[in-house]
Amino acid sequence: MNVATATATVSVDYAKTLPDMIAAGRFDWVNDDITPKRFPIKGTGIVEMETKVFHFNRYISSKDAVAAIKADDTQNPWEPAPIEALLAYAAKHPDEQRQYPIIGLGSVAEVRGHRNVPYLYRLGAERRLRLHWWDYDWSGNYRFLAVRKLSSAA
Repeated sequence: MNVATATATVSVDYAKTLPDMIAAGRFDWVNDDITPKRFPIKGTGIVEMETKVFHFNRYISSKDAVAAIKADDTQNPWEPAPIEALLAYAAKHPDEQRQYPIIGLGSVAEVRGHRNVPYLYRLGAERRLRLHWWDYDWSGNYRFLAVRKLSSAA
């Protein structure tokens, strides 16, 4: 079962560094392993993206979540959100991660021998930017951010 929220837009400013993008999110805590070396930002200018939050409401692997996201609209496919889109989304919708964790499967980095992906999380009232293993079966409460170029949106 795929339950998706309404689409929204975000602007990713590729002139900003990863630390600048993180600062714009005003997180209460950030994993120290989220670094420009592990998560390089690639792009130029300001890019408008359409976003959609996918909720599968069941345990799902990262691989299966990516496949389901891409299969949702084969004419205008969604892609798992890279870290820069996840951060832009967090800055624009700061309270959404207090409702449920939101994963960005479009950026993967090796940390201590494991592939990790960034995600938005809460602990109490705190907003956190964390990492979790790619090889994790996500429970039904997790959501997955997807993006596509706004110019291709209806």
